[in-house]
Amino acid sequence: MAYNPKFIKDVEIPLPTLTPATLQQCFNGGTPLDHTNFSTVFNQARGLAVYSAHNIDGKTLLKKGPKRTGFTLDPLVKPNALQVDNHRGYKGFPTQEDNPWDAGHLARRRAVHWPNKATAIKANKESSYWTNIVPQHHRLNQGPWSNVEDFILKLADENDKRASVFTGPVFTDSDPQIVNDVGELPIRIPAGFWKVVAIKHQSHLCAAAFLLWQCDIQSGQPIKFDPVLEQVRLNTVEYLAGLFFDKKLRNADPLRFKGRNASCVIANAGDIAL
Repeated sequence: MAYNPKFIKDVEIPLPTLTPATLQQCFNGGTPLDHTNFSTVFNQARGLAVYSAHNIDGKTLLKKGPKRTGFTLDPLVKPNALQVDNHRGYKGFPTQEDNPWDAGHLARRRAVHWPNKATAIKANKESSYWTNIVPQHHRLNQGPWSNVEDFILKLADENDKRASVFTGPVFTDSDPQIVNDVGELPIRIPAGFWKVVAIKHQSHLCAAAFLLWQCDIQSGQPIKFDPVLEQVRLNTVEYLAGLFFDKKLRNADPLRFKGRNASCVIANAGDIAL
């Protein structure tokens, strides 16, 4: 099953809608690519996703999921050349050993490992389609980005909660362009990445958005992810990503309202209190 908008009990969270400018760049008119436990909308002009959306079931999330598989082309996107693959900018492919760009997952591989082993094996493979992969600086991929993903998984796992997660790159007109090898098409590196997580807390829908920039970690040692410091308004993500979330999700964002108090921030990785 692909992304399920009715996954969280008693609430429906549809996929984001796209602005006209974003829609013009999308594959197949912005129709989602449906895979096991997640869906992706693909920006064929950039060769990367606009966003990926996935559900997490904390009750059936496998403690030990399938092993990592190799990256492969998404069979739903033709011609294959539309997809940025391992010949267009990723670390170690094919000749540029000092390339800092990791192949990072949008819908996280571990997050789609539910509700059973058979489904997890299928989802694990599909999460490594190039349409779900983005070039992330290795310090971001292995540091703050991994930390925010761990934070989200812990919310779902420890609280046996169901979560719906949206994640994608930030594209700008000034994104740098690199060429990995002679004759290869260039790749433009996204400026940053965002995540939006929705979860029920005390019977209320809660939403939180996080934003991380590649330039913040390209030199020096990045600070450890702090959910309060990295949290931004959902409408900030909407503006940067060229999309719109459902109104009920926007209304569930505490930063939408003036002022903050103890009940309107993420307290720690073990408890979400929005």
